[in-house]
Amino acid sequence: MNRHDFLRQMSLLMGGVAVGVQGIPVRASAYNPWLINGSAPADTILVLVQLQGGNDGLNTVVPFENDIYYQKRPAIAIAKNSVLKLTDQLGLNPALAGFRELYHNAQLTIVQNVGYESPNRSHFRSTDIWLSGSDANVQEEEGWVGRYLQKKFPAYPVTLPQQPMAIQLGSVESMLLQSNVGSMGTVFDNPDAFYQLVKGTSNDAGALQNTLAGDELRFLNQVAAQSIRYSDVIKQKADAGKNTVTYPNTNLGKQLAIVADLISGGLTTPVYLTTLNGFDTHANQVTAGNTTAGLHATLLQTVSDAITAFQKDLTRQNLADRVTIMTFSEFGRRLNQNGTTGTDHGTAAPLFVIGKTVRGGIIGSAPNLGDLDPSGDIRFKNDFRQVYASVLQDHLGVSADTSQQLLGRSFETLPIFRQTSALEVTTGSFALGQNAPNPFVDTTEIQFTLKKAQYARLTVVDLQGRPLQVLRDGFHDAGNYVVPLNGTGLVAGYYLYSLHTDSGQAVMRMVKT
Repeated sequence: MNRHDFLRQMSLLMGGVAVGVQGIPVRASAYNPWLINGSAPADTILVLVQLQGGNDGLNTVVPFENDIYYQKRPAIAIAKNSVLKLTDQLGLNPALAGFRELYHNAQLTIVQNVGYESPNRSHFRSTDIWLSGSDANVQEEEGWVGRYLQKKFPAYPVTLPQQPMAIQLGSVESMLLQSNVGSMGTVFDNPDAFYQLVKGTSNDAGALQNTLAGDELRFLNQVAAQSIRYSDVIKQKADAGKNTVTYPNTNLGKQLAIVADLISGGLTTPVYLTTLNGFDTHANQVTAGNTTAGLHATLLQTVSDAITAFQKDLTRQNLADRVTIMTFSEFGRRLNQNGTTGTDHGTAAPLFVIGKTVRGGIIGSAPNLGDLDPSGDIRFKNDFRQVYASVLQDHLGVSADTSQQLLGRSFETLPIFRQTSALEVTTGSFALGQNAPNPFVDTTEIQFTLKKAQYARLTVVDLQGRPLQVLRDGFHDAGNYVVPLNGTGLVAGYYLYSLHTDSGQAVMRMVKT
């Protein structure tokens, strides 16, 4: 905790007071759990899976029709006949069989080419950039999740919420959960062990004297009170919860089993952080003579099996409609293999978002391996903070203005979630968005937003302007619309779609592969 901010908030909240921990006066009405927005569901949950070390994106989502991929990786490229094909260009590493099942059930969205400007190839610095949500040239000490939680729980640390604000499974606290009033997270390896650690302890030190150290003692007592209170809550919820599937006996499997158990037991904590190490695959990334085996394949299978079990567990317990899982790693790997059948630090890579909350599919095209950056790395297409903005607005219910405050500036959201926020109407009374996924194979979705009730006709046409499909035609109320398009009858190529309204027309281009 930041002692200065703790004391500052305590003084701001004085007046019309109630008694908090150790007699500290706090305003009884100060805590508003949805000060951020006021309309988001209070039980929405985000589970983050950090892949530490820099996951090799090209051997995760494989461009199996790209000759450059095989030329630059003669010993480690995934053989075309081994790839779990998703489209006619892209497929999954064979270790990700569980992810393919989720993909076919529209419960997995792949965001391609995720990165940021001026990429940093240091593990430590790039991790800080991802955790803070900052530009590469900006040093931050707060995490983007910590800032979100500070908005969600504005009376903390003067008033402790009834349940933990965030939970990290592990032992070393992450910068992700830091805010300018201190850590917003509770960190432990196991609920029972955490409870046993603090059981029988007390922060009751009696009346504190008005001395130079009095404020410091109150501050320390607040920290102790948080651990004691939350150990009891976590133990109760863990005992009340259950797992309905058998999780893999891996570190990540055990972490996600605990998360599912706590959610099942009724814990309302909105953010969980889990971690899997080992993705710094400089050497022996694959087994000699068998690119489908080895270190990287083992790591990917660990991720896939654990997340698939977690998703099945939540589905069986009717809890999956409000939980989203997101993976992230500090960077990808270089296109070229190195001299030790591994890969070195790179830049952009794919990212996975999983759950019944997502639309499914692939956002963005395969990386252009013929157009690398000056350092010889893959160019990013989607800023990682676009993913954060999408999670904040479309899953956690944060307003666009608040998302901008949390991330430092406005980032365009991506069509990851079924519940997609309305498009910004900058001129006139309507807006038409880019279809997603784009390019697409069989199906895609087109979004448009009407600022007022009006006539709207949404049409797919060829490049000569000849109409092929009418998707919407009639009077529409003001609102946000996401319209599915079945393109199985269209040949591969470029198409246009147009939106005619009472107040104008807009046209966008899309690609079928």
